[in-house]
Amino acid sequence: MKNEYAMILDQLTSLRKLRRKILEEINANLKDLKSSEFYVLNKICESSGEQTMSDLSDSTGLSNALITASVDILEDLKLVKRKRGPDRRSYVVNLTAKGMEKCREMEKLKNRSIESLFRNMTKEDLTELKETLKKLNELMDKYS
Repeated sequence: MKNEYAMILDQLTSLRKLRRKILEEINANLKDLKSSEFYVLNKICESSGEQTMSDLSDSTGLSNALITASVDILEDLKLVKRKRGPDRRSYVVNLTAKGMEKCREMEKLKNRSIESLFRNMTKEDLTELKETLKKLNELMDKYS
């Protein structure tokens, strides 16, 4: 029989899979973006519209080469604009107006997917889940 910590780890893995499933569902509705481009754009959207290339690599877990290729495509689609950073060694990626609109579209798709996923949960269950996830985030912040 698994111990309690192993079971928790399994549940955390399930949460990660669930997040990936939601993002893949959203990505499937955004036919103009491949997975890597979607993940990169999503990270830029989550960061108030600006990220350095190296921060994108760190936050997505994608290689620098894949980040560069994805940003090239996002730039061609006029969703982002890349410029030299203040130290001239790095590049900063900013959302364009078209990119901000795409972020809003992605947010609507995300909300629809999440609502669909949790529609059978009671209000109390959702509140408890939010509180538990909040505590988990606080715990993770302490150790990262």
